[in-house]
Amino acid sequence: MNGKKANVNLASQPLRNRRFFFALLSLAAGMFLLVAALAALSYFKSRAREGSVRGSLVQMQQLTQTAHKEKNDWSLQIRDLSRKYQDKIDSINAIILKKSFSWVDFFSKLEEALPAGSSISWFAPIQAAEGKFEFKFKVVSQNLSDLLALIQKLDALGFRNVSMKNEVSQPGQLVSEIALSHERAF
Repeated sequence: MNGKKANVNLASQPLRNRRFFFALLSLAAGMFLLVAALAALSYFKSRAREGSVRGSLVQMQQLTQTAHKEKNDWSLQIRDLSRKYQDKIDSINAIILKKSFSWVDFFSKLEEALPAGSSISWFAPIQAAEGKFEFKFKVVSQNLSDLLALIQKLDALGFRNVSMKNEVSQPGQLVSEIALSHERAF
């Protein structure tokens, strides 16, 4: 052989333009690689989202467990307080059921005695006896003269044993705890 390569083509009609077929094959391979790259990118993004969702799920489960624990703690505390104050609760409920005390009259008088710039921030009945009721409440006043006016009006409206138990001065206001007794008018 003289070093020349023999071109043996046994096809009945040989390919005339091989460049077109190589370009078509290269385009198909490029498209395949592009689709494969996009698929890999989508896969890794979904894996990253799955990781963050799992982290959020774990955090939500921990929050749920904490909320259940707090709910159980509050329920136990409510049960304990209910047992502790059951006799007071029963006596107040009995008064309400008997309708032997006019709450409307009581709160109307309390509101009438309250100066314009004052407000009640806390209220609690202390003891209930037949016809006599004792109460504690905290009043927020703008100054000492409003507080003194409130005490004088309470005394003038028929409340008995009006006394100031505690006083806390805050910027621009005075918070005082007042105790009093009220007897039902027959």
